[in-house]
Amino acid sequence: MNLREYQRLKAEAEAEYRRKLEAIEMVWKLSGGDSKNGSNPLETSIGKGSLQQAIRYALQQITSEFTLREVEQQMKIHDPVFAAKVKRPSISGALKRMADDKEIVVVAAGSGKRASRYRRAG
Repeated sequence: MNLREYQRLKAEAEAEYRRKLEAIEMVWKLSGGDSKNGSNPLETSIGKGSLQQAIRYALQQITSEFTLREVEQQMKIHDPVFAAKVKRPSISGALKRMADDKEIVVVAAGSGKRASRYRRAG
């Protein structure tokens, strides 16, 4: 193993660790782990940026092109509490913003009952 390979593997491991830690933190917060007054986490609002963060995590599980419904399904699998609070139009808007920011690419724009298809950039 040379220095370049070591640094690449180390960076990948650190990135994966950070993603997993962020996901665990999000689940903890959404499950009421940080609520001081014992309120129901479903009654609290979603924090700024947490929807896109949840979508990014869901996209890590999707290997090919995807639609809004596939993202929603991955979100339900990995964080059902958070997914129950998020409405489909919110996910759609977040996907459009991510496409505008070049994080994802629109493969086929939706029309009528046909859903837009996306893929990850790069």
